[in-house]
Amino acid sequence: MKIIISTLSLVLLVLFTATGGALVATFSTVGTSSNQQFSIEAPAVYGVNEYTLIEVDEGDNDEEEVIFAKLHEFIFESQNSNGIIFWDFGDGNSATGQEVSHTYDDPGYYTVTATSTSSKKVELSTLEVTVEMIGYVESDNMECACAPTAKSTIVDLIPPQGLLSFEGIVTVEHDGSSESCTLRNPLQECHLRVIIEYTKDGAIINQNIIFDGTFRTNEKNVQFEISDLNVEEGEGLQIRLETDQLRDWHKPSTTWSMTAPIQ
Repeated sequence: MKIIISTLSLVLLVLFTATGGALVATFSTVGTSSNQQFSIEAPAVYGVNEYTLIEVDEGDNDEEEVIFAKLHEFIFESQNSNGIIFWDFGDGNSATGQEVSHTYDDPGYYTVTATSTSSKKVELSTLEVTVEMIGYVESDNMECACAPTAKSTIVDLIPPQGLLSFEGIVTVEHDGSSESCTLRNPLQECHLRVIIEYTKDGAIINQNIIFDGTFRTNEKNVQFEISDLNVEEGEGLQIRLETDQLRDWHKPSTTWSMTAPIQ
């Protein structure tokens, strides 16, 4: 989109009405064409933010969460500008300059607006960018739900508000603290339960069990997909991992991707 306001062609007509003596102002703008029009460009208009959470247990059964975030950096360049360039990134942040960079904290669709201002004219140019997210959580070892000291293994998918979709995979891997899953008899097979939970203001309002079974391998993968989920204020989405086998010691990890939310 491009808008040109020429200050040289601004005509101000001041008229007084005969009856009321009111002041009437009429502004006329006539833009002049140019072969080199102001515009903005970006090497990429699609980016992916990366979110990583690692649970660290120092032996006291009280995990510490270590979080890493890698935000995609967009580069924006102006073309054929004749003055000062002001950038509005569409997320409440701004900058000035012929070339700027910016990162977005949250996934979404953003409109970047650049305004070129000189003594002769003001020009605007816009660009649409998309930010999505991938997440990875490495949880501490699972404990049997039957144990008195059992802790919950919860993976928060941190959904923003809007219409969005998820796909991912939960992996549990035997950590060697007990006998291999491949050597167990049928009554002691390794067990996993994967539950998708929907929350409202922190309380669970719905559950969907996507896997609940035993296995005799040292690694088990469970895929999941959630399409067209409309997340409103206060709502959340998480994955609960459980095992009913007392001697299970598995290290879970969860990887997922999330589309940009449509508001």
